[in-house]
Amino acid sequence: MIQPVAPRPLPKEEVLYKNKRVIVTPSWLQVKNTSYAVRYIQKYSLKMLAPPRISAGIVFFVAVGLTVWQLYRIKQQMLPTNLGWAMLALCILLLLGSSFVAFVMQTRYRLDINFSDDAKTLQIVRTTRADIEALRTAISIAMDWYQAERNNILIDANVPPDDAD
Repeated sequence: MIQPVAPRPLPKEEVLYKNKRVIVTPSWLQVKNTSYAVRYIQKYSLKMLAPPRISAGIVFFVAVGLTVWQLYRIKQQMLPTNLGWAMLALCILLLLGSSFVAFVMQTRYRLDINFSDDAKTLQIVRTTRADIEALRTAISIAMDWYQAERNNILIDANVPPDDAD
């Protein structure tokens, strides 16, 4: 009788990290529905993806000035009405876009994992530093565990006892 092969649930002590469809065990890294062997991880790097807040802040204050200037031009009727309102709408769009990048957009963190058997780089993105640090620590522990297991060579030598004369 053939029994179906189903993935067994891992005991809790084997799971080093589990969050948002990423699971790290001492021998496997599972991202979504794909599993990667930890023994093939060659290197990983942690990168911070911060939005350009200074540039966006400068654009924001320039957009505020342009919006005020355009409102003044509309009030003084320096331009045709449709052109003035269209330019004001563009100034407001620039103001909203730059304010979102400068003040609202969050910093993201990315862990790039390179494998020795594949040219592809696996990228895992998280929004909090604590979450990506926990993932990085779990992968480090798994890699250390694999290296320790690989280098654990047991030599069984039968040494004859010393003859006492």
